[in-house]
Amino acid sequence: MEYEKPFLYIDTNFAKDEALMTYMAFKSYDFEILGMSTADGEMNPVLAAENIVGLSTEEGLFLPVAAGKPFRDYHHLDKEIFTTSKDYIETMPAYENIIDKAEDCGRLDIITTGRLTNIAKALDEAPEIEDYISHIFILGGETDGRVSGNFMDDPEAVDKILNSSIDLFLLPFEIANDPLLSDEMIAKLYGKDKNLDTILDEFKNKPLENRLLKAPLLLYLTQAPEAFIFEESGFGVITSDLEGEVGSLYRSNSRKKNYRVTRVNEEAFYDFLLGSL
Repeated sequence: MEYEKPFLYIDTNFAKDEALMTYMAFKSYDFEILGMSTADGEMNPVLAAENIVGLSTEEGLFLPVAAGKPFRDYHHLDKEIFTTSKDYIETMPAYENIIDKAEDCGRLDIITTGRLTNIAKALDEAPEIEDYISHIFILGGETDGRVSGNFMDDPEAVDKILNSSIDLFLLPFEIANDPLLSDEMIAKLYGKDKNLDTILDEFKNKPLENRLLKAPLLLYLTQAPEAFIFEESGFGVITSDLEGEVGSLYRSNSRKKNYRVTRVNEEAFYDFLLGSL
């Protein structure tokens, strides 16, 4: 029987760890990327989309990339890292890009590193695509620790997705913030590829504690869930400060069980990272 690659959609920004994840995804043969969109983050989502298009064309890919809406006036990472005149971001909104790709393939996996606004809007506008999305891999989701900023910014979107029938994997920041890109790893990777070097340059000038690998770890979760330990539970999210800290999760027996990471094999992740690059 011929192996069929999973169909993948990525909703992200273009901070350095997200840029590295995007580069790794472009290099992978383990799945087929159908499209991408950008959520607000450390970079304006329009500029983030333009950087992703620039990187994708550098890699010989021409993907439909749509920009989400900015939720703030200032983004401290705004700069052109990759540019191109060979392709352009889509004119459609990010949520429409998600709807199109879900309807096209009928069994889509989604990776999302930012607020869940684009995905929730897609489900609002086209509820039928819930049946076409197999898994969503989400960065964020503390229950007993610091609240995820992307959950705090749009808790209603989080609540909609947590209340869906889609299988969800949550990677909390308290786990994702542990792996770091060391000087030794940068030295091993540097000089192999000019696009990778451009991304590594974004890491090199940062102190070690700021060289987080959150987004690559989320990509690893899609490829090797056996390297993670999970809490299996139903989850809800607090949407009003009258109920508690907005964006924080609570366990709920009335909701479908999903998977929240509690531990990861970091050594195996570093092997994956170096092997993928």
